[in-house]
This record gives sequence, structure tokens and C-alpha cells, in this order.
Amino acid sequence: MRILIAMLAAIGLWAGAACADEARDDVYAPMAVFDDLAGRAFRGKGTGPNGQPIVDVSRFEFIMGGRALQSTHKLEDSDYGGRTIFFFDEGAKEYVFHYFTTVGFHTTGVVTPTENGFTAVETVRGLPEIAEVRSTWVIDGAGVTVTTSHINHDGEESPGDTIVYVEIDDPGALYESNAK
Repeated sequence: MRILIAMLAAIGLWAGAACADEARDDVYAPMAVFDDLAGRAFRGKGTGPNGQPIVDVSRFEFIMGGRALQSTHKLEDSDYGGRTIFFFDEGAKEYVFHYFTTVGFHTTGVVTPTENGFTAVETVRGLPEIAEVRSTWVIDGAGVTVTTSHINHDGEESPGDTIVYVEIDDPGALYESNAK
């Protein structure tokens, strides 16, 4: 289950894969690479560890006056999910992210554009079995395919897991607010 959770940590990262033809006026210029995903939702199907089928629902929105992109995801029929915040690090000149989960672990990483999507490398904190997640996103007319692999604390890499996403209507709030 923890491998599945770490795999899902990377799912929100494919958000950076789409590039906008033109940046919106209300979005910070470097964040235009995320413009095509803002305001959209996706449903992904795949197989997790032990061959178990999983379904993930994700939605994307610009926040912080267009200076960041937020991805919220949740597994269907589960309490597990998380939120990723992507932003452009001016000093490093790269896209970085922070991912927080409903089960207490978190990750930080870097997203790098490729010709047909993105790659990401993230450091996992709070999972004894996994130290790093590496992800590749391939975007085509049919949707987005996300493949991840996990590196344990001894440096051993596990085989990749794959989830295929298609666009859906906005699912609404994925979590109830606990604020009072």
C-alpha cells in the first residue's frame, strides 16, 4: 500500500506536461506551461502494486494570483489523496513542487519539460520504504500516461506503475473542509 501511495505522489506532477499556445493575462508568464490544465479535471485508471486496479480523480487550478498551480487528487472509494503546488523558482530557473498527502508523508521535487510531456524527480519524506519517485508523462491526443518508478533507501529501483488519464467534467470538491 505504501508503494501505491508513493506512486500517487507523482500523479499530480503530470500537470506540467501541457504547454499553452498563449499565456493568459492573469497568469505569471513562466506558469503558462500549465495554462491548458487550469480549470480542468481528469480521471485516471491503472494498476497499482500487487496488480490492484486504482482510479484517481484530479483537478487543477491556478492559485496565488496565477503564480502557482494547485493539483488536488483523490482515489475513488478511498480517503487517500493529496495536494501538489507547482511554482517557478526564479533563482533556480526550474519548476518545483511540494506534495502533501492525507496519510502524512510529503514530497518535494522538480518537473522538467520534455518534447512530449514532462519528467519529475521527487524526494519522499515520511515513508520508510521509498526515498525517491521518478516519473515520466507522455501527452497525446488521447490523454496523459503517467509512469512512475520508486527508489528505496538502498538505491534499488522498482518496476514502474502506469496510470492513463482522460478529461472529465469537474468533479467538484474532492475533500470536505474541516475548517470551522
